[in-house]
Amino acid sequence: MLYCHAIDIDCGNNGTLAAGIKLGSSLYPSFDAEIDLEYRPFRYIGANVGLMLIMPINRSDDVNKELPVVDNVKRELVNYKQTSYGTAVRAGISFTTPAVMLSKGEMGLSLRFSPGIIMPFPTNKRVKVLNTETINDVYEGIEYSYTKRSEEYFDNSGAKFCYWYGRAELVLEYEENWEFTLGYTYSNFDLYGGSRNIEINGAPIVVADKKPLQNIILGFTYKF
Repeated sequence: MLYCHAIDIDCGNNGTLAAGIKLGSSLYPSFDAEIDLEYRPFRYIGANVGLMLIMPINRSDDVNKELPVVDNVKRELVNYKQTSYGTAVRAGISFTTPAVMLSKGEMGLSLRFSPGIIMPFPTNKRVKVLNTETINDVYEGIEYSYTKRSEEYFDNSGAKFCYWYGRAELVLEYEENWEFTLGYTYSNFDLYGGSRNIEINGAPIVVADKKPLQNIILGFTYKF
């Protein structure tokens, strides 16, 4: 690796394979985790792919709790979390600025910009609904009632399979192999895109407005 000591900037151009983990929290809110793999054929340009794990936090108000009662049958979602995406694949390219070297060349500070796409899976979600029906009957002149319960599945259709994102990160490089990052992500990713088109008795199950994904992330990466 070559260093330009006059201006204290890292000018290396070695190719690197890197793997890392990023943890984040979005404004939905949700807790997100990413497992990333990146190849940098040049020092400042790379291609990356990652697996996203998405965990919404206390978002029960985003779904319709009072579905219409039809023919004396009450319907309710078994779990509101089934309406949101839980996994996605992220792929993009990265552009990193030359690092300003700190601490006698052991640490460097740089900026990284990463545009790309997010592909949730499965694209269209399936939700489970609990049906509760109270049945009134007469047996030998005696009126009685009982409750009948059953489960029913509803499938979404027409969901987008691909979303875009843009990410900016502050990167702290330590020695030759470690990177620690603080970043911000903005995307048109729809957390409920996989179930937004499901309607039950004419009522949508998702009542939350579409919001852009805004995510603050912390991460670390090891370069091989």
